[in-house]
Amino acid sequence: MNKTKIFILFVSIFSFLFASCTPVSTDEREDEGAFENALREAARERRLKLPLSDKDFEKLPIELQEFELTYELLDLFYLYAHMKSELGGRNDYFEQSAGTPYAKLPFGDIYFMFSQMSCPFTNYYDPSYADEISDALYYSDYGVGFGFRLDTIEHNLNDEAVIANVYPAGPAKDAGLKDGDVIVSIDRKTVTREKVESLELSSKEGDIFTFVIARDQELDTIEIKASQVKAPTVYVNYRGDIPMITVTEFTDTTITDAGTYGEFKEALEKTAGAKATIINLADNGGGSVDHCESMAAEFLPKNTLLGYSISAEIDSSKYDYKQRIDTTAMYASDFYKTEGGMAQDRYVVFIENGGTASCAELMISAVTAVRNAPVVGTRSYGKGIGQYYFPTAAGGFAGVTSSQFMDQNKESYHTFGIEPDVVRIKLKDAVDAAFEIAEEGTLVRTAGYSSTPSGHFPALARSTAVRQNFNRRDHFGAFQVKKFPRYLK
Repeated sequence: MNKTKIFILFVSIFSFLFASCTPVSTDEREDEGAFENALREAARERRLKLPLSDKDFEKLPIELQEFELTYELLDLFYLYAHMKSELGGRNDYFEQSAGTPYAKLPFGDIYFMFSQMSCPFTNYYDPSYADEISDALYYSDYGVGFGFRLDTIEHNLNDEAVIANVYPAGPAKDAGLKDGDVIVSIDRKTVTREKVESLELSSKEGDIFTFVIARDQELDTIEIKASQVKAPTVYVNYRGDIPMITVTEFTDTTITDAGTYGEFKEALEKTAGAKATIINLADNGGGSVDHCESMAAEFLPKNTLLGYSISAEIDSSKYDYKQRIDTTAMYASDFYKTEGGMAQDRYVVFIENGGTASCAELMISAVTAVRNAPVVGTRSYGKGIGQYYFPTAAGGFAGVTSSQFMDQNKESYHTFGIEPDVVRIKLKDAVDAAFEIAEEGTLVRTAGYSSTPSGHFPALARSTAVRQNFNRRDHFGAFQVKKFPRYLK
């Protein structure tokens, strides 16, 4: 994990909120309640004078600091806090978790507070999740493995194990494996795709395996030592002279420090000259806005309007900081693309399915609103909102829904999803159809956004279930880590 990056963000946010938002004096309280009493008692025990300075506030119990900071994050950045009057006062949540599923959790009152917000993507994560959240936000998947990606489109779990892509760095690359190799056996046992994937998941660093692979109708025996590998997020595969670029997520650091956008540019350079290109975003749950919008800009003329963002921001025009709602136009130049995209003249076809969400949908909507590029597959998830992720006082994270996105026509796919022009239920069928469409190069987009809810956001209702296990899929979305100047006064 990038500890330095997290620390700098934490210090800047923490200093800002303490300077501008801390309840500083009992005389200035608008009401009495458990939170004010706890604040006053903690100050008395520590012989701290009210109003509290920033330095003195940091001497309070971490539970009080954490509660106040996370409350202020909702107050300032949660899109529906005041727009839909979802956020109450501090005393509506402080010491109010008794009798709820959150009572026994660390920082249970904060978990309870976040559970009362309707958006299921606005969540609190206590410090025990810190490493996992940081990894999910900044890095692609990594761990002990073999360093290749098996074909999951042409081959089912019980089919033969065919290598679709060998990672640029890793055990498979070092051992000489190549794209298209068929894994016949491992340690003298015949394997399927499912067995290879299971074996890789259970492998430990340093484990040595004997692979028999088939290549060009010949068999070869190769030893591979499992080791730490970092997965790419962009893959290129061809049928004839048509490339399909698969993007699995959008993140800052992958096999390259330039992240997914850096990988994507390399893929476009590698496929330069292609008249048509397929962008496979099936099961891509989203990621960093900077990356997905930069990638969308590669298919568009310079200075193209990518869409709009309705965002909760801070109104700092007065000394009492409050939330304001802004509508901001997003241009390609905002995402480091001042010239025309390198693929602006290519015929492009998108593949999507129900797992295509948020930032992946943002990319599709930005391009299709301008290019009328056809979409193949099934309706997308319908997540047109984005989150800021804030490191907190105790070392946890607060994910706060702060934005809703619209395309350049000010239309939104949020809660409805993006409809495909050509419906194909199975991914293999969608891929086959996408290649046929790309080969002809004549189909234009006629479908739009669905007119019926996708079912993922019924009135933005959320589950009351307590999160037990973290999963990277919990974090799919269009997100940014919020940054502030250290001093704003």
